[in-house]
Amino acid sequence: MIADNRFKQLSGLRYLLTTVTHPIHMIAEGPAAVTNWIGEQFSSRFTLQSENRQFRQENLRLQGEMLRFRSLEEENSRLRLQLGATLKLGERVALAELVGINLTPYRQQVTLSKGSMSSVYQGQVVINASGVMGQVIQVSPFRSTVLLITDSLHSIPVRIHGSGVLTIAHGTGHIDKLELPYLPDSANVKVGDLLVTSGLGNRFPPDYPVALVTEVPAPGSSGAVVATPMANLSQDRQVMLVWNIDSALELPTTETAAESLVTPDEAPSGGTPPAAQAKPGNNGEHDG
Repeated sequence: MIADNRFKQLSGLRYLLTTVTHPIHMIAEGPAAVTNWIGEQFSSRFTLQSENRQFRQENLRLQGEMLRFRSLEEENSRLRLQLGATLKLGERVALAELVGINLTPYRQQVTLSKGSMSSVYQGQVVINASGVMGQVIQVSPFRSTVLLITDSLHSIPVRIHGSGVLTIAHGTGHIDKLELPYLPDSANVKVGDLLVTSGLGNRFPPDYPVALVTEVPAPGSSGAVVATPMANLSQDRQVMLVWNIDSALELPTTETAAESLVTPDEAPSGGTPPAAQAKPGNNGEHDG
């Protein structure tokens, strides 16, 4: 060892032994190296799978938020349309949402998210951005029931826009159909004519869009003129409760509302709203 330390006599032998034993060291270290490699591979694979799972979840979350934002954008557009229509009409309104719907040949009704706590009253007009939907027939503190204009018990006084002919539009029990059975032969109604509220009866304020004429019977036939409501009665989720000028100034009291209680089977078709009933000298025509 002294000779090797001083004169490096064994360096060649050491180099030879290292070279000869290197394969043995490689073989001895092999299992540990393979184990470490396999562990790294599984760890990397698990990490990649975990990250991939997180990315997929994040992608789904972002897609859900995009859908929600798109829905909110569409809802805001509808609300802007409704508010724009309201501003042009110049009436006092309150927005409400549909929370229930009953569309059968015997009942055409919807339930709204507002009631007497929001000053909703029986007989109140309900519209959307496209036209008249119906009128309130029942009120509870937080809900109200609306009889749609297509209900077979409902009638609404209308005017043919342009010609000025006055008539009554009756519900048929079909969500897309109204009938005008009382038109004279001289009315000269055409397909595409717009029907608007006439204001008679002091229930529906005048000039609200109601329906478009879609069928006109041949001269001499017994059929009635058919019209399709402008309002999308079966799809719109947001609606507007309207106070006309009189009822906006003179909101009905609880006692007045109770006196004018109307059940669905006795639903009115366009009489005088509670506020207007309290006014003297009101002899508006009943459109029922």
